[in-house]
Amino acid sequence: MKILSGPMLRRLESNCAYIWLVIQEEFDDAFQGKFDVALLSAQTWLGREQLSGDSECIDIKLAESLHAVMVCLKAPASGWPEAKSVGYDLCYGQQSLFQPVYFYGPLPLYHDEAYPSFRYYPESTKIMSASCRKPHGAKQDALAAYDRKIEQSGSLNKLPDVLFLTGDQIYADDVEPQVAKLIYQYASELFPDEALAGNPYSGHSLDSIGWRNRHSLLNEYSGFYTSEGEYHLLGFREYLTMYLLAWGGLYHDLPKPERPLLTWFNGKKQLKKYRAMWRSYYKARNFLAQSWRIRRLLAHVPTYMMFDDHEVTDDWNLSAEIQTLLSKRGSLGQQVVTNALAAFTLCQAWGNAPEQYTKFIKCVLPNFIGGLTVYNARQYQDTFDKLNGQNFTTLSATNPPAILLDTRTQRGFRPGKTFTPLLMNNKALRQMRALLATLEPTPRELIVVSPAPVYGFRKVEKFQLSIPRALKCWGATRADAECWISDTEQMNKFRRTLLELPELHNCYILSGDVHYGYCRREQLVHPLNAHNVEFWQLTSSSVSNVPKGNLAILLNCLHYITLRYRPFIRKNSHYLLPSNVQGRFLTGHLNLGLLELGPLDDSGEQTRNYVLSVLQPNGKWHDWHYDLQNPTLLTQAPVRD
Repeated sequence: MKILSGPMLRRLESNCAYIWLVIQEEFDDAFQGKFDVALLSAQTWLGREQLSGDSECIDIKLAESLHAVMVCLKAPASGWPEAKSVGYDLCYGQQSLFQPVYFYGPLPLYHDEAYPSFRYYPESTKIMSASCRKPHGAKQDALAAYDRKIEQSGSLNKLPDVLFLTGDQIYADDVEPQVAKLIYQYASELFPDEALAGNPYSGHSLDSIGWRNRHSLLNEYSGFYTSEGEYHLLGFREYLTMYLLAWGGLYHDLPKPERPLLTWFNGKKQLKKYRAMWRSYYKARNFLAQSWRIRRLLAHVPTYMMFDDHEVTDDWNLSAEIQTLLSKRGSLGQQVVTNALAAFTLCQAWGNAPEQYTKFIKCVLPNFIGGLTVYNARQYQDTFDKLNGQNFTTLSATNPPAILLDTRTQRGFRPGKTFTPLLMNNKALRQMRALLATLEPTPRELIVVSPAPVYGFRKVEKFQLSIPRALKCWGATRADAECWISDTEQMNKFRRTLLELPELHNCYILSGDVHYGYCRREQLVHPLNAHNVEFWQLTSSSVSNVPKGNLAILLNCLHYITLRYRPFIRKNSHYLLPSNVQGRFLTGHLNLGLLELGPLDDSGEQTRNYVLSVLQPNGKWHDWHYDLQNPTLLTQAPVRD
């Protein structure tokens, strides 16, 4: 028996904690027969004293010997002890699973722990956000480096109270060649073959097409605009295996690239490609070698997640044309999107709100997974309609509350503007309003998790939006023209929906996507009470995907022009300068964001800080500090020659 992913601490409430994991049947002499979820149990401990032995386990069968499991740890009647370390142990047949024999690689434990632990806080004061983890996107992984930092500190008190992953937890469309080969091998061992859409007599399946040259199947006519599609994930088993790799459950020394055949007429070109392949390979190998650290970190910190486009494919639903092509019945595009959404639902959405999604998952996924060996267009259409029609917007169990926004499946397009999406259509905004109305008491502070920044660089975004008008869908994909201001009317509806909370004073927007980090403040007058509401755009990107090439050049230009000429400054909108860093206001280095909220004082004021932890190329951390109570704003008159 092996735990291939997890245990991952997901939703943490005052009276329960949810643990997600994937178990493979490899039974030794101690465990005979098939996996039986009834034999899985859990206990919680406070020091050496057992706190509770009450738990509930739900499993979804993924393959003949593979199960996804959600464990609900139930607190004693008094609830979890506040701010104290609660250990949790998972047992199968009365035997603890936290033993080396049940894991590939190191156990997910710090220091001298016997099992992982968590702390319950009635009010979250350390709120971390992160996004964009691509295996070959950088030489380092900021989350793995953060885990090492915690390990070296010797104190688990420095862990955040909650972690929000704001998008691109995996990259399905841009896969490093040797990682693609490894995924193909693992998926073939763990899962049966999967049939592919197309001519029913072609006999195409994942086993028959192999792991490379997939760009021949994926093109613009089928809704795929990725420029890196040669190793694109296609099958449900491949998407799921990518999650297992990224989260540290599977580890294998990455096979080395094969040396190409060099000839006199293509030798120089092939050698250049080979060198680039080796650079990419070393990054991916380092990523996988450190992935066990991600497993350990996520075993200790309550984590919420929301997808962006790369969990499915690049530029997913960016335009009405792409949305139509990827929804076409019987197409490979629809099949890929369905497979990706099924994997997302199991690996990400389920843990955000287990009570909400368990029934949905049990109704939709078992039949779907069981029928993958034979392509059935009707079944795929039915599953696609249910998954793509599901609004994954979710409220967290934290205080302050957080609302995670689904800005991919709930899009809309206005007539004549089919290349600039509404990130949330009217129905999605109504559902969001209904969720916010359930908050009691009405919060003064709200966290909004939006994969794309709500407040970006307006002139840059308007330039991006101008390209699709001239170059249509091709221009939209090249300019990445999807931002909240693509439709001002819809963005105003979104903001008015938030302002229906009568006591709202501070709204913290956690975003990623853009591959750089920055902070911005927007002030609005509350329509009911006439007090100022401050919107804080806190953008942290990326964990492991540094800007390069033209993007790096454009980022440097953006930084220089903004500091020198102030083109983005408006009356009620300002970018923030870190108090301890001179001459910088955004960073393209790897980074993590940490929002720190203090208690209210006698005058009703609260200490509010934001730390953008920047991981420099030399492996050292440099924290950029922002005082949100007395922010340093980029407001000075522009410098001119």
